[in-house]
Amino acid sequence: MRLLICDDLPEELDKLTGILNGLGYEAAAFTNGENALEHIRSGAAVDVCILDIVMPGMNGTELAKRLRGGGFGGEIVFLSTSRDYGPESYAVKAFNYILKPPAPESVKSVLDEIKAARDKADTEGIRLKISGAARFVLFRDIEYAEVITHKVYFRLTDGGCAEVRATLLEMAPLLLCDKRFLQCHQSYIVNMDAIVSVTGSEAVMRSGARVPISRGYAGVKDAVAMRMIGGDGK
Repeated sequence: MRLLICDDLPEELDKLTGILNGLGYEAAAFTNGENALEHIRSGAAVDVCILDIVMPGMNGTELAKRLRGGGFGGEIVFLSTSRDYGPESYAVKAFNYILKPPAPESVKSVLDEIKAARDKADTEGIRLKISGAARFVLFRDIEYAEVITHKVYFRLTDGGCAEVRATLLEMAPLLLCDKRFLQCHQSYIVNMDAIVSVTGSEAVMRSGARVPISRGYAGVKDAVAMRMIGGDGK
């Protein structure tokens, strides 16, 4: 998992970074919300944000709201000195909190819970033929599918590609049964979880690819926005 942590106190930031390193994780670390926000806005891939609630300027809950409003669909964990970390956490769909000062076992427990939840949610996929061999591909590993001539190309998050001689109409039900996928064009089906932003008439993917959004698919942009802020079952 790719982590980001934000705490205005350098000593607290260093302590949490050390704990994460000891658990085998690396994290982008920031002492203010503006820099953390800009990091994600730049297109950096982040799965989990660990945010101190009490910070000068932009506090943790405000940062979380701005992250969600900007399309961040990963997990949010708050750092708090109190077990009562407020109704704001529900508004931004926070996964959990870690009591300060953080203990290695507490940090590990929360991250293990996140990993278990992600693994449980991501066991389904589709069987495709890649380089002549059958391969089971998890839905989470498909960034988008596009049809070119008489083949459907599945663009994968690792940069690979699987091709199937078929029409998109034939393959669409196999993807659209999973709620993270959405048809946005007569030639494209996109994994909404792999979208960084929606700009004009296209979706910008984590890989940098730009997938067109057709005006004929009403509600696509709203559906993408809801998915990205966690409003569609995330």
